[in-house]
Amino acid sequence: MELVSPLLEPAVFKRGPGGRPTRQEAERRHAVLLQTAIRLFLEHGLDAVSIDEIAKQSAVAKRFIYGRYRDKSDLFVAAIEHAFADRLDVLHAFKLPHGRAAHGLLAFGRTLLDIVLQPEAVALHRLFISSAPRFPDLAKLFIARNRRRFVGEIERVLNHYADKGEIDLAAPQLTAEQFFISVAGIPQRGALLGWRETPQEQQRRLRTAVRLFLDGCATRRAAKNATR
Repeated sequence: MELVSPLLEPAVFKRGPGGRPTRQEAERRHAVLLQTAIRLFLEHGLDAVSIDEIAKQSAVAKRFIYGRYRDKSDLFVAAIEHAFADRLDVLHAFKLPHGRAAHGLLAFGRTLLDIVLQPEAVALHRLFISSAPRFPDLAKLFIARNRRRFVGEIERVLNHYADKGEIDLAAPQLTAEQFFISVAGIPQRGALLGWRETPQEQQRRLRTAVRLFLDGCATRRAAKNATR
């Protein structure tokens, strides 16, 4: 699976007047490093890839890596974060359509499913799960650094409907996590096992998940309006 952007392929590194890489060049080196690391991890697994091989294929010195990361597991988490950055940007850029919560959450749910079911996302998730038991600090580190980033985007959407008085958001983080599980939990788990629903089945599951979610957290006023 090829995840390396052509713009990030190793090239001759540019240096400033003092012989040190320019800031722009250091950032480019770092991007090359992370892209190369995740490609190697996906191809061979976390255990089989060494820092030496990552440094060699990304054309950076080992001191460049250890100047930024404590060890291979720290680099692994950063590489996954880098690979998921574009997907988080998609969530952040999502604009809610006009209308009631049922309509907006269906649109947002489709966006979530598109993100988590991308082949690259599934491969990264599978790699992370398979590696976590042997590197127990991985999960703690990843959750500590990324839980709020992802769940926070779901909270942002739910807060919109809470402000409109359509849903009760007394426990924002818990409610956001429940929304994700309701919408994407089964499809994501199926994809990890190599199974996918048909588009029709996926849409039916999504509609059911959103309806059940709203039944559970709709305010009394919104529930009363929905029955009129």
